[in-house]
Amino acid sequence: MSERVDAYLSKNKKIAKGDIADIWQKFEQLYSKKLWHQLTQEVRTSLAKTQFTGSINLKDFYDNFISEFEHRINPLQLVEIVLPIAKFIFSQKKESAYEFLNKIEKTVFKDKVSVARVHTGQIELRLNHKDASDRLVDIKKVRVCGIIGKLVFLYITLFWFCDTQILIVVDILFQSLIESAQKEVDDLIGVTEVHAPFYKVSSMFLKEIGDFAGYYREALRYLGVEDTTKMPAEDRHVQAVLIGFAALLGENVYNFGELLAHPILKALDDSGERWLTEVLYAFNSGDLNKFYSMEKQWSEWDDLKKQKDFLVGKMRLLAIMEIALARPSKERNITFSEIASRCQVPINDVRCLKIFLFIQHMNMSMNSNI
Repeated sequence: MSERVDAYLSKNKKIAKGDIADIWQKFEQLYSKKLWHQLTQEVRTSLAKTQFTGSINLKDFYDNFISEFEHRINPLQLVEIVLPIAKFIFSQKKESAYEFLNKIEKTVFKDKVSVARVHTGQIELRLNHKDASDRLVDIKKVRVCGIIGKLVFLYITLFWFCDTQILIVVDILFQSLIESAQKEVDDLIGVTEVHAPFYKVSSMFLKEIGDFAGYYREALRYLGVEDTTKMPAEDRHVQAVLIGFAALLGENVYNFGELLAHPILKALDDSGERWLTEVLYAFNSGDLNKFYSMEKQWSEWDDLKKQKDFLVGKMRLLAIMEIALARPSKERNITFSEIASRCQVPINDVRCLKIFLFIQHMNMSMNSNI
């Protein structure tokens, strides 16, 4: 045992009490016996306990202990150990946290999964980098009108959406980090330990820029590889609400089947948002009557209330799709009167509705081919 490690462990064991003292003693025993795998597991377990992490300076923990045997640790395990340490450093000095993870990346550079996990951790730190007004430093929102598109400049990436008239300004380094991490994850074989963390931060980013459809896609990927039974109840509830709203508000999101089949929606049972599950089922079946009958509940949420016309239009498209899919493939000629009745519009407006729905269908086809 090095003198520095010996002194550090002895000091903390003496000043700690109860269970925390036992942890330091266990560290000392495992380190002295060079049981690196068991020590790694004990460190990870301890870092998950707020009672332990709240009692020490995690930067000192790394400098005086972890750094002494990090070369003995599996690369991915090392990254998982240093991420909570990076968050602690971030709370003290943000730039130092970025530098710390850059150093760790150089240590694990031979392992692709570990490098992708480091980059995912860097993204998570940036998503927590907020100003005094609790707004993300790397993402700015500016009101504009009449422009649609995406431009890349030297220092910023600009996203803007005509329907919201909000210009999204994203730091170019942040944007490039997300894109490079996406490629790294896509290049990995099979589902790895880094997939769930990446899809989680990717969906968080898309939520921040107001891309409901993008968030819905990434959140489904996240839920597809995450064990939701191990998530805290509050986190499950938040995830269910967010993805439910994204399904409703996302442009060209018309497939609700995967979400409705996912157990995450059970988190809404016996909660004030139970109505959201019912509205999702109403959309899935194109049931306008059900949607209108629940207006009192969903209209209490400004995001939905402001987009009522959009939601009704989306519901009408789903209603027509439901009519068509309920028939044999060779008997899908639908009369104007049937459309008018199901979509609750005057029969004279059906032609305009069909033109609108045709355009929507073309948009869906184009997006599916991109």
